[in-house]
Amino acid sequence: MFKKNWKFFSPAGMAAGPTPTVDPDSISPETGKPWPKSLVWRFLIAFVIFGVLNNAAFTLNGGVLLPQHIKDVGIANPTAAYGVITSVTSLVSLFVGYIWGTLSDKTKSRFGKRTPWIFCGSFVAGIGLYSLGIFESTTSLTFAYIFNTLGQNAIQTPMYAFLADRAPKNVRGTLSAGFGATAVGAPVGQFISSYFLGQSYQSVGFIVGGILIATSGLIVLLITPREKSSKGTASAENESVLDVISTLLPPSIKGAHDFYKACAGRFLMVTSYTMIAQYLLYILENHLNLSTLAAARAMNKLSMFTLVVSLIGLAFSGPLSDHLKARKIPVAFGGLFMMFGAVSALLFKSVNGVIGYVVLAGLGYGIYLAVDMALNIDVIPETARINDTTGKYVGFGNLTNTAGQMIAPAATSMIVTATGSYSIVFTGSIATTIIGILFILWIKHVK
Repeated sequence: MFKKNWKFFSPAGMAAGPTPTVDPDSISPETGKPWPKSLVWRFLIAFVIFGVLNNAAFTLNGGVLLPQHIKDVGIANPTAAYGVITSVTSLVSLFVGYIWGTLSDKTKSRFGKRTPWIFCGSFVAGIGLYSLGIFESTTSLTFAYIFNTLGQNAIQTPMYAFLADRAPKNVRGTLSAGFGATAVGAPVGQFISSYFLGQSYQSVGFIVGGILIATSGLIVLLITPREKSSKGTASAENESVLDVISTLLPPSIKGAHDFYKACAGRFLMVTSYTMIAQYLLYILENHLNLSTLAAARAMNKLSMFTLVVSLIGLAFSGPLSDHLKARKIPVAFGGLFMMFGAVSALLFKSVNGVIGYVVLAGLGYGIYLAVDMALNIDVIPETARINDTTGKYVGFGNLTNTAGQMIAPAATSMIVTATGSYSIVFTGSIATTIIGILFILWIKHVK
């Protein structure tokens, strides 16, 4: 009896009441307990490595070597061909990521519901990215890129769902910054590409990219604790085919207004950045009239600038977001830097103007990416967690991200083909960023 009531007489009990107060934001949805710092670090390190390796591979093979490979094999109008390849692939990715996320919610295995997708997707993505260096026609290159995106989405969407399934709310900004290391991966990929671009052994770069993207998914599974088995979780065993198909319908807008505002903001911010960043090589070669080797040297320099500023943005933005319990302001602040970077590219038609772009936009995109995933997880309605459909919402959020990546190269390709100039591309990027910031600030129930 004395033991049972001792807490009422202790100083802590008198100060805090009959039960200790636990911040609900510190509770893991997976375990129902707070995470120790060591576990936060394990996930953070894993997500950082994933972000760097994954985007380095994509930038190396898809962003730099593929455009040059298209020119080298003699495909007519390489700018248009590159736009077709990336746009068609993004169109497939638009739906695949959402479908994979929804199906992963329903996956029952002793390895969990996300892990099998990440494991298999790593090998598929690696093979697909390597294949970009083999084929020599627009059609075959498009199919190779589609194969890669099937694997990439099997890695990406279930892994992002880890953040909603397992991470406490009070560390999501920090862990989101780990995913934001994709901003660091881009300059790393550009730096690596400078050693292969225009060389006789350029094809080796595609092998390197394939290995990097496969490793990016597998290493997360090695570093993080094993996901709990999903075999014993509640499920509708008598679901019909129509029931399964119905789960693929978009999330209901009822009770999810903030979620859709965040999706619109993400779509516009990604579109804005990709319109310019994905065409940096062509901007150097065609807008500034640099030779292939001179452009390669410039890409090397640009990658170093982007790496430094992205690290700065990522290092403080995510943790600061957790400390302030605010998501919208860091995202909007990053958008302003992205806009200023596009202004630099518009006003100064020189390598220095492009350096101004990568410094300002790189810093802004780093700040944005560090908090973007946490924001998009926080706006998922509580009903999704109750109904175990967080993967569906994460997948739909990635759909808007992919839509931006799909629209951006197509828009840039059409503008440049029609006008022969990148000036309107820079102007369009500025306007798109402003509208994206407004959508983010419109969110009501997340600070």
